[in-house]
Amino acid sequence: MRRLGISIYPEHASLEENKKYIEQAAKYGFKRIFTCLLSVDKPKEEIKEEFKELIDFAHQNGMEVIMDVAPYVFERLGISYN
Repeated sequence: MRRLGISIYPEHASLEENKKYIEQAAKYGFKRIFTCLLSVDKPKEEIKEEFKELIDFAHQNGMEVIMDVAPYVFERLGISYN
């Protein structure tokens, strides 16, 4: 069985716009979201808060999130791989 997915780039839309997009995608059977932390340029607390809310919202809509990251992103955000 194939699972359909969407891409979300938070630096190109507001959190509310992305939530509406997630709701609509879930309604039409999409199950995966790809997003990227590589090019997000906001204060680290704002990034962590926004991505946590976005991921939690995706999970509430039955979707899994796949995120593109690199080691420098973890360092910049002060978080670990674990």
